Order: sequence, then C-alpha cells, then structure tokens
Amino acid sequence: MFPTTVKTFVHPHKAYKLEYPSHWDALIEKDGESCGFGPHERDDVGLWISILPVSVDSTKIQDDLPRLMEQTVDTTESANLRRDPSLKHFGLIADMTKEDQGGNYWLVTGGDLVLFASTDVPPAERDQWNPAFFKMMASLQITRDAELLSRQIANDVLFRMREKHPDEDYKFDNNNIKGKSHVVYLSNVIREVKASPDRREKIIAHFVNTLTQRAPEDMGYEVWEECRGQIMPVLKPRAYVKPDGPTRHFVVQEWLSDVLICYVIKNRNMFRFITGWDVNRWELTNDQLHDQAMQNLAAMPWPKELLGTRGRDEARLILVHTDDNLSSSRILHPELHKLFSPALGTTFMAGIPCRDTLVLYSNRREFKQRIARRIKKDYLASAYQITEQPFLVTRDGIAPGK
Repeated sequence: MFPTTVKTFVHPHKAYKLEYPSHWDALIEKDGESCGFGPHERDDVGLWISILPVSVDSTKIQDDLPRLMEQTVDTTESANLRRDPSLKHFGLIADMTKEDQGGNYWLVTGGDLVLFASTDVPPAERDQWNPAFFKMMASLQITRDAELLSRQIANDVLFRMREKHPDEDYKFDNNNIKGKSHVVYLSNVIREVKASPDRREKIIAHFVNTLTQRAPEDMGYEVWEECRGQIMPVLKPRAYVKPDGPTRHFVVQEWLSDVLICYVIKNRNMFRFITGWDVNRWELTNDQLHDQAMQNLAAMPWPKELLGTRGRDEARLILVHTDDNLSSSRILHPELHKLFSPALGTTFMAGIPCRDTLVLYSNRREFKQRIARRIKKDYLASAYQITEQPFLVTRDGIAPGK
C-alpha cells in the first residue's frame, strides 16, 4: 500500500512535480533529464521519468502518442496499450512483457512536454509495488502552462509565415524560427501576447505581416546621407542587450539607472537597430551618431492633444502617447523641461514603463507615490518593458527620482 507519509518532488527546472514515499530515494540525472524514485534498500524496484527531447503543443499531439510509444518502446516488450484515466494529463500505459519485469510503461503529455516513464518491478512482486507506482503517476503534474502558451504562439507564427512565404522553408531553430534568408526572434511577440491574451490573433497577425513585408534590398547597406534623417534613439533595459546574442552588436550608450540608449533606422513601421558595423562603414563615431539621432528626435512632432488629469493641490498628470512607437524616446527631448514645466512646475517627474508610454506628472509626494504604483503596474504588464524607475526632470536635466 502507498504510505501515508509522502514527499513532494519538484523537478529542478519546475517541469513537473509528484508525490512519492518519504522514506524512498529520489535521484536526478543529467540535470533533470531523467529522475528516479525507489526504496533505498532495493536496486531492482523503482520508477524512472524521462523528458523526451521534443517541444510540442500537448493539446494537439494526443492522437500521435500511440505511434510515439511504438517508437520509444519495442513492441515485443509491451502489450495492452491503453489510456490511463488516473493521470492528471493525457497519457498512455502499457504492460511490460519481458520475462524478468512486471512493471509498466507510460507516455504522458502536458504543457509543452512529453514524458516517458517506466517501472522496475520483479514479476512476483507486482501486487506489492505496482499500486504505489500507480499512485505516484496519478499525482504527477506537469507545470509548463507558460511554456505551452509560448509553443502555441510559436506554432501559430510558423504556420502563418509558411503560408505567406513557402519559399523560405521556415523551420524551428531552438526557440526561434529560421528561414533561408533570416532568423525570426519570437521573444517580443510572446511577451506581447502574454500581456494581452485577448488580442492574441491581432498581435500575431500584425507581427507576421510586419515581418513578411519584403525588406528593401539595401537593408544593412544603407547609405548615410540617405538614411541619416531616419536615425532615432530608443530606450531599452540593460537586460535587453545580451552578451551572447545578436543584440550584443548594437551601438548603445549609457543613460540612467539600468536604461540604455540604442539607435535605429526607422522605416515606416519597422525599426532596424544600428550596429558597430554600420558606424564603421559610415566612418562615424558613436557621438556623431548620437547627435544625429537627438537632432532627428527634436524635430519629431508632439501629439496635438495630450491626455491629462488634475489631482488635489493642483497636481497634474500628462500622458504622452504617439503612434510612432517612440513615445518613451521623447523623455530624451532636449526641450522636455521647457515644454512641460509651465503645466507641471519647475521640477516634475517622468516615467517610461514601456516603449509606447511617457508619463509626466507633478512632483507632489502623495500624488507621485500613487502614480509610481501605476507606472510599476504598467511596466509589469507590458510586452515592451523599459523601467519602473521614476525620473526627476529639472532645468539642469534628468536624474533618477524617488
């Protein structure tokens, strides 16, 4: 019988969890690729669970599990393949038929995973050990809902891109999609869908339509005199620029707190980040690039109407939202203080929780504390996060605020 005292095993990467007898051993091999459970005094009794090297949408693979089981287990070693209704997820169970084994095989799918489980049980001891293993498997819970959503989004993007451009022969490449001419990075669209799940279809459609617009043939070879008027500064969190990814080539400049200034060529609704290679072939310095970007930003129009509210003690809030994906960049505008100090006071606060939002508000203690909480909430909900840090704007410039 299953003992009354059990432990909860949590996979080292939180792929799944289950309950097992508290006096049994739990072994982890290959960083969690395989995990085993069994009584300490027996090496011929145990349950092993392995994560198969696939990433799937478990809601659509159920019909394929019998074939996958046949590929995983020799049909001469198992019999009576059937669904196991005791599992928390969809799964199949088969009986071992080898002479020296009285255990079972399982194939279970949930989240974005497929798990293969097997038990070692001497045939003469089936009645003693199998009930405990069935109980353990019934407690198994795959904890990969977030990863399942990411896989479903990736599958949707891949399907739409293959429809639009079958000649690219798009395929998954780790967590990205690779075509013949380029690689598509999915982290932004996944973050955006997770932040606004009700808009999933529209977000994915917009993402794919933007990507599949045929880029100009000279992209990556732009002539400075032709593109200098399209150079813009964009703000990104420091974590966006990773030392081991393509973003490591971006030209960046330190700004404030953990925010960096990056530079892009803005072409309609597309941004192309500028790299060190661009600056070198244009024979520029990073300072010259920055100066051109700031000159272009200063020439950008502000919205004709700005949303705002008035609080107690004449405290005010102004929300800057533009349709060019450069709302947050306007915090760098050289005349920001001159433009907004008449309404907000000699010193005022600014927030840039995400790419498309710039919040300007009065430097009043209770008011700014309330707005700061809202900025943090917007930051956490956004797919294009920048920072929850507030900033103090004075005639002398901008500094981190409190």
